[in-house]
Amino acid sequence: MFAKKWRAGDFRIGVLYPKMNGWLGGAKYVRMLIGSLAGVRAGADPELYVLSEEENLTEDFARKVTVLPVEAPHYRRGEMRLRRLCGLSDKSALLSTARQHQISVLLPVQTPLPPAADLQTIGWIPDFQHLFLPQFFSREMREYRDQAFRLLARQCALVMLSSRNAVEHFVRFAPEQAHKARLLSFPSRFAFEPPPAKIVDARQKFRIPEKFALVVNQFWRHKNHEVVIEAVRLLWSRGIRLHLVLVGVPADYRDSRNETTSRLLQSVAMAGIAQTTTILGMVTDAELTDLLRSAAVIVQPSRFEGWSTVVQECKALGRPLICSDIPIHREQAPDALGFFPCERPDVLADLLSATWPDLNPGPDAAAERKALAAEREFGRCHGQALLKICEEAHAVRQP
Repeated sequence: MFAKKWRAGDFRIGVLYPKMNGWLGGAKYVRMLIGSLAGVRAGADPELYVLSEEENLTEDFARKVTVLPVEAPHYRRGEMRLRRLCGLSDKSALLSTARQHQISVLLPVQTPLPPAADLQTIGWIPDFQHLFLPQFFSREMREYRDQAFRLLARQCALVMLSSRNAVEHFVRFAPEQAHKARLLSFPSRFAFEPPPAKIVDARQKFRIPEKFALVVNQFWRHKNHEVVIEAVRLLWSRGIRLHLVLVGVPADYRDSRNETTSRLLQSVAMAGIAQTTTILGMVTDAELTDLLRSAAVIVQPSRFEGWSTVVQECKALGRPLICSDIPIHREQAPDALGFFPCERPDVLADLLSATWPDLNPGPDAAAERKALAAEREFGRCHGQALLKICEEAHAVRQP
């Protein structure tokens, strides 16, 4: 624990809970940050607040920390018109709330904010996918991400990256701001929110056989579901009937016509594996936890990640993993059962064929206890490192 002590009100940390617009991984990340900071503070030192842009925040942590709704800023009579005549931007609701409550450090900031001399910000860039998979983004979106990330790098006191891989990308992207990069890989929510002791029988509810393989990813193009579907088809051709379960929000914000979801559904039909494939879409947290615990193996086929929340949750529950062979998966899950190239369903089929006979459905209580203990220790170390980053940002003096 840190020796530094703050007088009441000297150091106030604000965790921004923005509107997530269906990005479940982002919501889990913010919940994790709140749990991490809440767990490492000595009593009420430093003070911790959640600045929420969600209208009705129902998370469990809302009962444990002070939640500040981000409200529209107050304008004096004629002020808005004068600001626009002078070419000044409108007031920021977020900055207005932060100032009103004397927040010292705000994180994780993902979109640039107007400069504020009395507030330090810590940026978070999940990944640089648009640089490596530009075909999945419109030209306008690529330009926006470029501009937003460069502004974040310039304006924030520090920038958090979740993997060594992401840090390397940041240094190449903004070399003049490389000194602001802080590597902080993160634990799963289970480090701070223990999975429920009472198991919700999602397998029975959704009529899933006892032994199944699970993919948990939103139906985004880069998540690469098709490679798993083709691998299962290949297994069928070898006489191996593997039941596949797909969980995730069936929509992509970059795909207004839902072409990705349509292609995925059609690929299942064309592969002839519909009778052994269960597509659930979005499920509750309790149902997802039960499916993760119960699956014989979880497959993560993604073409690009910053730090996979799915992989981390599987590790926390002690469940077997097979991952695509991208650098971040090698970094995050070195003990996975195996890795396969993103475009090689035959390699994935070989991996599943070799491991499937020896894999058992969960849950495995002994493996889960051991894994959760390791995850809680990871969470404790994360909280200490995160608080240190907040203190470092608080001490920064802008030029």
